[in-house]
Amino acid sequence: MKDKDSNILGKIGRRDGMIVPDGFFDNFARRMQAELPDNPDAEHTRVIAPKTVWERIRPFVYMAAMFAGIWCMLKMFTLMSTSSVDLSIDNNKILTEALSDDNFIYDHFIDEINQNEIFDEMYDDSIGVDDFMEMDSLMQSPMN
Repeated sequence: MKDKDSNILGKIGRRDGMIVPDGFFDNFARRMQAELPDNPDAEHTRVIAPKTVWERIRPFVYMAAMFAGIWCMLKMFTLMSTSSVDLSIDNNKILTEALSDDNFIYDHFIDEINQNEIFDEMYDDSIGVDDFMEMDSLMQSPMN
């Protein structure tokens, strides 16, 4: 079986059927020039008008505008992603005062949150009810 496989290339050979006659490329350029039609305009050189100042600096202005746009875009991305303002409650005096006022909490938050949700969030944060107030006083609070 190996003898048959190795003999396949010998039977076919390495010729692909594309053959160029001998001496074909020897005078190819001369024959091609003879077959082309005469074009008298091709012999004249074209005069290019001198460029104005704007035409000369336009590519540089466009490139500068492109880089300025990229810089502005990256600046906006960095401003949006990193905030230099500390938004914690500890640094916000108005929010700290509002959240320390029981009337504000009862008026604005207690109606939206029921007691079970508060207990669930405290449990998720590993805060026990006994850690900050007695159970009896919690049951008597206006949250019910």
